[in-house]
Amino acid sequence: MKLLRAPSRFTWLVATILTAAIVSEPAFAGLPKPAVSAPAVQLTTIDGAPLWSRNPNTARPVASTIKLLNALVVVERAALTEIVTVPARSAAIEDGDIGLVSGQQVTVGELLDMMLVASANDAASALAIHVSGSERRHVQRMNAKARQLGLTGTVATDPHGLGKRERSTARDLAVLGRAVLAEPVLRRIIVKRKVALPRPGAKPEWVPATNHLLGSYPGISGIKTGYTRPAGYCFVASAKRGGVEIVGVILGAPTLNSRFDQMRTLLDWGFAHTRVRTLITSDTTLAAHWSTDASDQPIVVRPAWTVRRALLDGAKPPTRLVRVAASVVPPVAAGSHVGELDLMVGGQVIATVPLLAAPDPSNAPTQTPVVRGGSRE
Repeated sequence: MKLLRAPSRFTWLVATILTAAIVSEPAFAGLPKPAVSAPAVQLTTIDGAPLWSRNPNTARPVASTIKLLNALVVVERAALTEIVTVPARSAAIEDGDIGLVSGQQVTVGELLDMMLVASANDAASALAIHVSGSERRHVQRMNAKARQLGLTGTVATDPHGLGKRERSTARDLAVLGRAVLAEPVLRRIIVKRKVALPRPGAKPEWVPATNHLLGSYPGISGIKTGYTRPAGYCFVASAKRGGVEIVGVILGAPTLNSRFDQMRTLLDWGFAHTRVRTLITSDTTLAAHWSTDASDQPIVVRPAWTVRRALLDGAKPPTRLVRVAASVVPPVAAGSHVGELDLMVGGQVIATVPLLAAPDPSNAPTQTPVVRGGSRE
């Protein structure tokens, strides 16, 4: 049997097929549903394993939660200590603003605090113009970042969500939330319960966070609220207890209080039904085969380390996808890095671990549910 020449093409094709097969059967089948009524909901682990959802791929207005995309672009392109002179365009915003004054000088870090914690639209505009030269150019970068993250249902039309024409999905916002949590600078900001607003010629003014779960929900660690009339009350939140960290999305809640009440219910449900499990150990042997015109040779591999991740109660074991580099030609020295192992749940890769050549090819398992990747002709 001859395998495909390009391992990347082979891996992508198989992953697509596996996704279609797995997503058709919800990971939460058999468990009681969380008592939330929002029209669009997503709950995942920090690694992306699906826990529960409702209409996760429906594109809809998402208001200020689009600022998470703005923040990712900012931290890639600006230092927190950079001085920003507030543009007149930003200071003129009078909806969801924090009262920045034209010509006022503040730092990028202070503006990120105002945008993410106090949800200030004028701060979002000032950051966009400082980092990219114009709001239009910054929105282009936000949309490029969305494509990089695989957010197929997300379109930004301004840096703050005030224009009411942005679109995203519950699934995309969960991915975006995890990306923000992966940035240490942003993770430190989104947990703040209040931020200082500099006032020219006066003492700073302390402004409370729009996330009312901060300080009131055990383990809460962020992230961002949003509201416009078309979007309803939206909320992307994260919380961690013990070794389990989860990310929830509530879109279109009818009232401010209901979005927080529903998020509490959603997160409680997640913690009640999620456990950390050992997915694979470093002494597990997996078999891939190297097919040529002359022979079909086994490559016996082992993960470089043991992998533990949080999964939903009753979830099936992750699908294993073995990818062996095309440059590897057996026999291979024990301990050599020969490829990677992807562990997939619900079509989502939740862990990737290097694969090392095992010391004894004769121990190759004969019935291992893995995918062979990479070959040479």
